Amino acid sequence: SAAGGEGRAASPRDKGKASLGVMALAGILFFQVSGGPFGTEGLARDGGALYSVIGLIILPFLWSYPVGLMSAELGTAFPRDGGYVHWVEAAFGRTWAFQTGWWAWCSGIFDTALYPVLFASFVQATLWPGDPPESFSPALRALTMLVFSAVMTTINLLGVEMVGIANQIFGVVVLGPVAILIAICIPRIKPSNWLRPPPKFNPVGWVNVAMWNLSGWDGASTIGEEIHEPGKTIPAALGSATLLVTVPYILTILAATGVDPDIGTYHNGRFNAIAEAQGGQILGGLFALASVSSAMGMYLSDQTTTSYLVSGMSEDGLLPALFSRRFPPYLDTPVVPILLVFACVTAILHMPFTDILQCENFLYSLQLMMEIGALIKLRYSKPDLPRPFKIPLTNAPLIGIMMMPVTLC
Repeated sequence: SAAGGEGRAASPRDKGKASLGVMALAGILFFQVSGGPFGTEGLARDGGALYSVIGLIILPFLWSYPVGLMSAELGTAFPRDGGYVHWVEAAFGRTWAFQTGWWAWCSGIFDTALYPVLFASFVQATLWPGDPPESFSPALRALTMLVFSAVMTTINLLGVEMVGIANQIFGVVVLGPVAILIAICIPRIKPSNWLRPPPKFNPVGWVNVAMWNLSGWDGASTIGEEIHEPGKTIPAALGSATLLVTVPYILTILAATGVDPDIGTYHNGRFNAIAEAQGGQILGGLFALASVSSAMGMYLSDQTTTSYLVSGMSEDGLLPALFSRRFPPYLDTPVVPILLVFACVTAILHMPFTDILQCENFLYSLQLMMEIGALIKLRYSKPDLPRPFKIPLTNAPLIGIMMMPVTLC
């Protein structure tokens, strides 16, 4: 057990097999947190362009960066599959570790379920750009989401290294067309468009979408045993992913609203239509491919971190051994947790997107408060715990910084 938490030696399976480097982990983190600007259309619709950009500049300092720093400190101190469950166990014991793992698993299920829904929205916006979503029949929509989930699950079963490679490829496919759209829009932008208020100001909806699009920085910790030299790799990957996440959000919203001020129409898939209007069918096609790749990468990352969370809990005795069983050499992955995520996601795909999002945000907030509590408690109870990366703050200012994401929870 890791009730003492610190420094359990890597298992024989892990030694020499940790395959994720900085770029592969940054790719997983990019899709764990963001996946590009697709799905952020609601920010402009609910809060307007100007307030959305201001919020996206401020919110990372209140939410993302503190969580990222926490993940770097404790993720390198506990480089094990299961991640934050082991932080909480070392700080508060096995009961709270299990509870945190349960909240995190449920949150991961809801988060993973968002991406088949987004994928179906992108397909609809591409194939029937002028029609309302209702034109996409329920049966066809359900089949699209099911096939999408099955294909992504198959990739995940092949191994975390395959997920890392796939997400690096998806990252290029996603960010390339976004950069082209921004470049095309810059000379056509009318800055006065950014001052237009939303048709209906919706602060609750804005916060839900914003927090979802800036959450998940702690996800890398759940695959700690798969990371090569975690003490160096995790902080470097977090830094790289931070830029890849926040910059495209801000620039895409400024570019899109600068040329298309009708923010009342900004629903999921709207950026695809703007790309085609500004760059023709070629850019529209590239954007459609990018949005699909974004949904794929986000599903892969969320399914990976959620599955390896369960596997790590099983290895620590918090769940039956079945959940950490692997089947090398063909499937050296936690097969049962991966398939369980697929089954549970499939069961809730009928829920509306906003309901899934609200459930995910609520559960993630509970989980995050336990993680922050563990960070602070371990600073006092285990000051000599080896920390390859340590937040360069004494305990009092550290608590002050960590109260910012707690307040937002």
